[in-house]
Amino acid sequence: MKKGFFLLFSLLSILSANENKPSHTEKKKVLISQVVDHPALNMTTNGIIDALSSNGFKRGENIEIRVESAQANGALASQIASKFINQNPDVVVGVGTLSAQSFARYRQKDKIQILFSSVTDPQEAGLVNHLNEPNKNISGVSNFVALLPQIELFKKIQPDLKNLGILYNPGEINSVSILNKLDALSSSMGITITKQAVAKTADVAQASIKLSKMCDAIYISNDNTALSSLQIIIKIANESKTPVYVSDTAALSLGALAALGPSQYEIGLQTGEMIVRSLKGEDVGMMPVEFPNKTELFINLKAAKILGIIIPDALQKSATQIVKEAQQ
Repeated sequence: MKKGFFLLFSLLSILSANENKPSHTEKKKVLISQVVDHPALNMTTNGIIDALSSNGFKRGENIEIRVESAQANGALASQIASKFINQNPDVVVGVGTLSAQSFARYRQKDKIQILFSSVTDPQEAGLVNHLNEPNKNISGVSNFVALLPQIELFKKIQPDLKNLGILYNPGEINSVSILNKLDALSSSMGITITKQAVAKTADVAQASIKLSKMCDAIYISNDNTALSSLQIIIKIANESKTPVYVSDTAALSLGALAALGPSQYEIGLQTGEMIVRSLKGEDVGMMPVEFPNKTELFINLKAAKILGIIIPDALQKSATQIVKEAQQ
């Protein structure tokens, strides 16, 4: 009798411990379309996959995860979206504005659950009606951070900064949104914004040469065309001693001078947590759009030496991470 009671108690304990874990017999399917292949968005996607894994959704075991790149091509993004939707996924994910928009047309189809990640302006992109109540089976995580603190940072590093150059793709709503906000800020900050449009990566080198000659510094924000060619931009800018600032902290490894922004990996983790909630039955359309939990200051002293710029000690002390010169 005691043995039987003990076995029953043990069985109930095991069932209780596992009731909140995802079922290994019910394989979920999460399909991810990434707008383009570059380090920042790769980190976002890695964060998504890691968040799923840490919540018990193990790739190859109880969840199928596939990632495809749209290669910054609208037609290809649409093809990927159509293909993924027809494969009966539990959740589709658009990493980047273009990929998210390609999924948005299907938001009423069979209540498909759509999440986006690293989208600068979800409302301007037509993805959600309201940030707090997105509705239409779609929500996600924006990578937008306030621009004013970034401009203030640039001026602390370059007190005489008067002309800030911007490379942007007019076809990327995220870039246009950032540019409009910068225009609104520029006069109060005492700077002029010089814009250089780049419709494709092949345009980047020539545009970078122009901006380097005309501007005191170049700022690259959430423009995927520019980010995909960031090494080229930095190489050209360094030749004329023109600092390059970014909002992507991971970009400092490529030679940018400073960044005040979110971790793209953390944005991926946030998105992954939203996916988990959806897989457990929560309605995506009722999830408020999320923004980065924090911003971090990264400073590149190696780049500063190349540019002949001295970074104030106060900024160095407040930095989350400093890229230093390689030891001799």
